[in-house]
Amino acid sequence: MYHSPGDEAAFAGWLRRIRAVNGVQTRGHNLHIQLRPGKVSQDEQREFRALFHRYGMDTSEIEELGRR
Repeated sequence: MYHSPGDEAAFAGWLRRIRAVNGVQTRGHNLHIQLRPGKVSQDEQREFRALFHRYGMDTSEIEELGRR
């Protein structure tokens, strides 16, 4: 998924800058994203979608974040 350690750090940094994110943990090939309580705004959803798309990740469940 990542092309270098710097690429992985850039991904994690971008993810942590999304206000809805409280924490990020990598466990092997799994990524665990802890979200703050409440709805995820449309702007935050857009940031998740852009980041996930850039790294070839599934974006199909992002819309559900705005309904929680």
